[in-house]
Amino acid sequence: MLKELFSSTKRIVIKIIPHRSTSVYRLEISHRFAAIMGVCALAFSFALLTFQVGAVRAANAQVHRLQAADAAQRAQLQSFSRQTSYMMRRLTVLARDEREIRRLAGWSTNAAAKHARPQATPKKTAPAERAAAPATASSVSLLDRIGKWLARGRDGDAVTFADESTALTALSSQLTVALADSQVLKARAQTIADARAAAALARERYLDAIPSMWPTDGYISSGFGYRSYPDTEFHPGLDIVNDYGAPIYATADGVVEEADWYYGYGYRIVIDHGNGYVTWYAHDSRMLVSAGDRVHKGQEIAEVGATGFATGPHCHYELLLWGTPIDPTPFLNGVPAQLAKM
Repeated sequence: MLKELFSSTKRIVIKIIPHRSTSVYRLEISHRFAAIMGVCALAFSFALLTFQVGAVRAANAQVHRLQAADAAQRAQLQSFSRQTSYMMRRLTVLARDEREIRRLAGWSTNAAAKHARPQATPKKTAPAERAAAPATASSVSLLDRIGKWLARGRDGDAVTFADESTALTALSSQLTVALADSQVLKARAQTIADARAAAALARERYLDAIPSMWPTDGYISSGFGYRSYPDTEFHPGLDIVNDYGAPIYATADGVVEEADWYYGYGYRIVIDHGNGYVTWYAHDSRMLVSAGDRVHKGQEIAEVGATGFATGPHCHYELLLWGTPIDPTPFLNGVPAQLAKM
């Protein structure tokens, strides 16, 4: 069978007779030639089919790669958008905290911006101005610019990968700077707050150490100055009448300097307030503190009596400033205004 198929002696005759023509065309080929041509045609067709299948597969693979790259890029773009939004929120919070810290610390933005600009010649500034951190105008402009990028995406315009990447890079750098500035600002603000708290505490302690209340309830029977009864002499304090055994209070913080019998004053307590002020509480029936005790303003230290030279139960209250008696009357209802301003 194969011998006949590839035989060179056997031939295939093809006659072509055109319509209305006397000529006849005759094509004669051998079985071998026809078989070789058939095999070549089959081989070419198979090769062409194989190439086409490979090309289609390569195209499909390329499409899959592009789809995967597009999906990855979209995921990265979404991640960038989330990070950008997060950083913008952080910067907004930092800017708000900075404004609040400046408000609480008493720093103005204009003063801070003026301080942040370089000056030709150095000049002396107040401690609060020296502690103020640089203004963040660049942060505000950056937030405005990035907000426009994101608003463009919300309005339907395309926010490109490059836009998000640029915004994320700028925000990351600005957030790092803002965080560092925020830490410095908070530290400086805390220092100022501590100094103010210490000053307020010192002022409070200073005022608490100034006699500024009634030593006991009652009424004044003999005031500060010269008097004619019971003796004609200068009276260096106030006599405040109250019931026998009524409480006597320390009129300011201090340390008990003396608590003992003192001639015509009877039982007397002397309190040194440590700021030039010293108070006496005399004619006591009973003393509740001893020398060396620390007492607080409003603390009960004795009871009203009539010991020593006294015509009836009362508290002799005396106020001395640097060893000189002064009139206690302006101090009975609080610290005088001129001292409070100090």
